[in-house]
Amino acid sequence: SQSFPLIAEIASPEDSAEELFAKAQEYLESGCLEVWLLFPEARLVFVNAGKNWLLFNADEVVNTQTVLAGFSVAVSELLA
Repeated sequence: SQSFPLIAEIASPEDSAEELFAKAQEYLESGCLEVWLLFPEARLVFVNAGKNWLLFNADEVVNTQTVLAGFSVAVSELLA
């Protein structure tokens, strides 16, 4: 099955972070190039482009690592 190059998941308060990270790993294993996990309550964004998790705080700017070269957005805007 065809995977999307970039997948973003927004965590709701009911979501288990552990399950979201496991799901993200599945996306990457199925060919997705980059996964963004957004945690609005914690004001955090995690990005994985197949190697390590990068953590972005509310006052930072998130950049795509592999997809959409040069795309960036403020975490505060993403979580607004």
